[in-house]
Amino acid sequence: MAAKVHDLEDVLDALHRSAKDEGAKVSVDEILATFGRRSFGPLLLLCGLLGMTPVSGIPSVPSILAVITVLIAGQMVFGREAIWIPRFIAKLSVAADKIEKAVRVSRKPARWVDKVVRPRLHALTSPLADRLVAAACVLVALAVPPLELVPFAAFIPSLAIFTFGLGLVARDGLVVLVALLLSAAALGLIGWRLLGG
Repeated sequence: MAAKVHDLEDVLDALHRSAKDEGAKVSVDEILATFGRRSFGPLLLLCGLLGMTPVSGIPSVPSILAVITVLIAGQMVFGREAIWIPRFIAKLSVAADKIEKAVRVSRKPARWVDKVVRPRLHALTSPLADRLVAAACVLVALAVPPLELVPFAAFIPSLAIFTFGLGLVARDGLVVLVALLLSAAALGLIGWRLLGG
């Protein structure tokens, strides 16, 4: 049964359960099953969150998370009700202990975040706005692979994706605005990088 998610700590709890239940490794498909294939917001939040934790230190993981983000957000743009992931990506996995470490690192900030976010600025969390958010997530995710070789550079686009996901989960339009600013910073960073900065 898919986990019910209302805030960031709910996401961490579900991820922790998945890591505990699935043995030595946790696959993308198992994570999808944990959250449910209609959980666009929580899964975008999760992709961004993992991109900011020690899991992102594993070579190629930031790019894989970016591809998954593009798949999830792209389907959201086109109004799909359930998420489809290609089998070869669904079978990719990460060590359960890496997931558990990421959850531990994220617990304290998550408690603070959950106290701050709340439903507001509803115009920015309407169905149309959700699709615009998803389109922004696609653009930001495309910035990740070129930045992967630069230490910590993928953190900013991951933070933007995380913030968009948080805005969707909490229905907080102010968080969506912050995510748009972070997106501009992420896209500016990739532009600077491509120009040889």
